[in-house]
Amino acid sequence: MKDKSYNDKMVTFTVLPIIYVWIMASSAVVYTGITKPEIVLENLDGFIALIAIIGGVALPALNTLLRTWEAEKTNQIADMPEKYLHARGEDSLEHEHMMIIEKQDNTHKVNIESFQVKGCDDCE
Repeated sequence: MKDKSYNDKMVTFTVLPIIYVWIMASSAVVYTGITKPEIVLENLDGFIALIAIIGGVALPALNTLLRTWEAEKTNQIADMPEKYLHARGEDSLEHEHMMIIEKQDNTHKVNIESFQVKGCDDCE
């Protein structure tokens, strides 16, 4: 893939870490609730607050960044057929160009060989 866009970098450095922290905190609460339910039940309000703070504070930013990122990806996907057609056209033109160059090179070699076979006493 080409260089990442600004939105890709923003999602990578802000949204993903927040999501990972939220998943880890939620997983830790669930794991603790399964292995040591008495701890979670005693501190249930604290655990709920922890998960809510991590998930709730960043929610507007997450939604905005994700919507922007999604719109960018939608545009990139919409542009893909045009990019492929353009690349295919360029490849075709480059191939034609290389064929012309090879034809000219071969013609030049034949001309040189025929010139050397006939000889040229005046050329030396």
